[in-house]
Amino acid sequence: MERSKENGLDPKMHDEPPHGDAPERGQWSGKFDFLMSMIAYAVGLGVGIGNVVISFMCIAYFCVIVSWALYYVIASFNFTFPWETCANYWNNRTNCITGKETIQELARIKASALRLKLTTQTSVEQYWENRVLQQSDDIAEFGGIQWELFGLMVVAWLIVYFALWKGITEARKFVYFCALFPYFLIAVLLIRGLTLPGAGTGIYYYLKPNITRLMGTQVWMDAGTQVFYSYGVGFGTLIALGSHNKFHHNCVRDAIAMCFINGSTSILAGFAIFSVLGYMSVTAGKDIADIVKPGVGLAFLVYPEVASNLPVMRQFFAVLFFLMITILGLDSQVCMVEGLFTAIEDRFPILRRHKKTSLGLTCLFFFLLSIPMVTKSGAHWLTIVDAYGASGYALLFVVFWEVVGIAHGIGMEKIRIAVKEMVGITLPKGIDYLLKFVTPSICMVRSNLFIFQ
Repeated sequence: MERSKENGLDPKMHDEPPHGDAPERGQWSGKFDFLMSMIAYAVGLGVGIGNVVISFMCIAYFCVIVSWALYYVIASFNFTFPWETCANYWNNRTNCITGKETIQELARIKASALRLKLTTQTSVEQYWENRVLQQSDDIAEFGGIQWELFGLMVVAWLIVYFALWKGITEARKFVYFCALFPYFLIAVLLIRGLTLPGAGTGIYYYLKPNITRLMGTQVWMDAGTQVFYSYGVGFGTLIALGSHNKFHHNCVRDAIAMCFINGSTSILAGFAIFSVLGYMSVTAGKDIADIVKPGVGLAFLVYPEVASNLPVMRQFFAVLFFLMITILGLDSQVCMVEGLFTAIEDRFPILRRHKKTSLGLTCLFFFLLSIPMVTKSGAHWLTIVDAYGASGYALLFVVFWEVVGIAHGIGMEKIRIAVKEMVGITLPKGIDYLLKFVTPSICMVRSNLFIFQ
């Protein structure tokens, strides 16, 4: 009886007695109960589909980025890095610079490039665009498949499949390795970065607040999107992974720990990256803001140049860095595929009887979907999917309705009762105001900024 009342239903009978002995259905106890239940159902269903679509978009291109990282891992074993000279067949020697030219040589190259209406490019940029991506000038020029990236993407998808084919129990071994090993790599890179000349310059740039930038909207939009990506909010993956927990598992403790560890890791990685950026700034005689370039391929432009200028053990640190990118990418891909596949299994339970086959077909589908992104216009397509399909307004829209569905559709009182029953913890009242008003308002403001910008 009490449970029925808590759920918003009143088990009282109609004024007229029912026909026969069949028990009568309960009635809604309030005027808006039915309306709010319909809203919660519709929003909940839409949010679930939205989570799946966001994951769908990310899964389609994540193994492409892993293939880039694997390409650089292999290239890093060369005694002379292929990206540090302008004497290769993929270089345009007219406008190519290595950063090691004399003042006279640099002036000659710039004059030659200006005469041909070209802008100068570093050897790292030309290696990235002309050798790795073999990038076309226009998105409509597919230009055929870059077969080396295609093969590495096959390897990446095979790793994802075999990490998941025995279920989440076996996948945990892969996840343990992927979660812990990057900390070792970050520590090694941080120690090396802090010993480089100019590291202090990079750390100072990293820690010094820029009040002028904080007054603009773009930095807040970028920060918010990065938080969503970093914490995996709005992708449905956390919900899918959490569904494998026992009923009384302390998910509140895990959520707090994950936020703390994730934030700390981001700060630690920032020290590692900016210490080497400071070294680049000092050696190149440029400001750090002029060295860092935005975009998905940032790491593949910055760190190869760093590795080229390291005094000792260049190959070792280059392999470490790109191996870390590879492992983190595979870990994210495994978790996202698991989240999406869990949603598919919940919709079609019969697939659980044929898990290996259905998982293989799922991986094959996404592999085929990602082939256009390893063509010579693939980087253009990936940038579009990343910018408009899996981030920005789309992600904000899904997260906004997810919060509204939980806080207003289900109701904070029911959430509090559920958490108390499952974990034995009473949520503080402040959580109500955060979920009901603060978080939706932030999502709405950022959505408007995104649209009008």
